[in-house]
Amino acid sequence: MIQPQFNIGPITFHLYGFIIALGAVTGWVIAKKRAKYYKIPEKIFDDYFLLIPLILAVVGARIYHVLDYWDFYKTNFLQVFYIQNGGLGLWGAIAGGILGLFLLCTVKKINFLASLDLIAPSFALAQAIGRIGNYINQEGFGPPTNLPWKIFIEPQNRPLSFITSSYFHPTFFYEASLDLIIFASLLYFSKKVKGNGRIFGTYLILYSTIRFFIELLRIDTWVLGGVKVAQVISIFGIIAGIYLLIAKSKTKPSRLT
Repeated sequence: MIQPQFNIGPITFHLYGFIIALGAVTGWVIAKKRAKYYKIPEKIFDDYFLLIPLILAVVGARIYHVLDYWDFYKTNFLQVFYIQNGGLGLWGAIAGGILGLFLLCTVKKINFLASLDLIAPSFALAQAIGRIGNYINQEGFGPPTNLPWKIFIEPQNRPLSFITSSYFHPTFFYEASLDLIIFASLLYFSKKVKGNGRIFGTYLILYSTIRFFIELLRIDTWVLGGVKVAQVISIFGIIAGIYLLIAKSKTKPSRLT
């Protein structure tokens, strides 16, 4: 098992945080290199205002996770702030990042839908990288399995209902692999599709569909009234994506062709 943290002198490094940061930086680099195709100035990527979407994405991700595991956090409230120990919800990150991007675009007078199209591939790639953090922290896995690609989960990280099982579905790797396919697909479609918002709409449809089916295997996600919250959000994500594809199909694109 990979150790989730290590010390260099008096400083403790958490691999989970490093992986999340790596995903964010990689997405930033790719978006910056592609900005010119959307008539978005590259200098915006070196502006401190860019921290707004990043901070709100992390805050949104943490809020989603805390609500998911509220039974634990309501009696361990200080743990809410120990983000280095893991616990970020992707739907929360997406919602927070979109809100932050909207605020940034409003202040800097940048086309919001074109910006969403620009960052859609970066979102997918950052998610793929970030899922490795789930492996490091042994979270976000599926039910027990004996398939050749099974992963060993330490007893302290197993749900009580599966405490006697040792090997589980690596659902985080399933999603990471599919996120990489989304990333490559969006880069390809961005050269073909016109109309602001349609690339992001495609991202919403693809990711929401993947997440809906991945949730069928997840055993540790937020459930209300017997319904998985992430699946409900996925359905709304698909609807929103279809709307963007249809409603924005005839708008004048900001992307250079």
